[in-house]
Amino acid sequence: MPVSDDNYRVRPLEEHQARDILSWEYPFPYDFYNPSVDAYHDHYVKQFLNPALNFHAVIDARGTMIGFCSFGSDGQVLGGDYGDEALDIGVGMRPASTGQGQGAAFFGAILGFALDSLSPEFLRLTVAKFNQRALKLYENFDFEIKSEFFEHSTDVPYLILVRAAARPI
Repeated sequence: MPVSDDNYRVRPLEEHQARDILSWEYPFPYDFYNPSVDAYHDHYVKQFLNPALNFHAVIDARGTMIGFCSFGSDGQVLGGDYGDEALDIGVGMRPASTGQGQGAAFFGAILGFALDSLSPEFLRLTVAKFNQRALKLYENFDFEIKSEFFEHSTDVPYLILVRAAARPI
């Protein structure tokens, strides 16, 4: 069932939306998030559509997908400590929509969906440490830094943020 915050709805990701995501290109320094899919395009589409990874599209009032989210292991990064029980959330916003003041409503819709539909006790995000824009947004939603680690194949530092589901949005 779609959830709305008046501006955005969260609903299961469809194949055409997965293919759209694979064409997104972020500017520096966010180009870190650009999909490198070349020969693996169909593999990544299948991953986006894998029910176990629980990918969803975030749709605006005009019916345009402005981003996506996942709930579960896809939100984890190799090398992080995910021993505590929490719902991992992965988030991606269409590059043209970033930096436009839409982040709070966008993420609020995702958080509302997770709380209403998945009933977690705790929520967890893993964010590249350089992404101060995302970190500020998540801290505004009462996520707190729990740990830091390096993903060794890229030597990128990440932060793991957690919040209790019982806190109001």
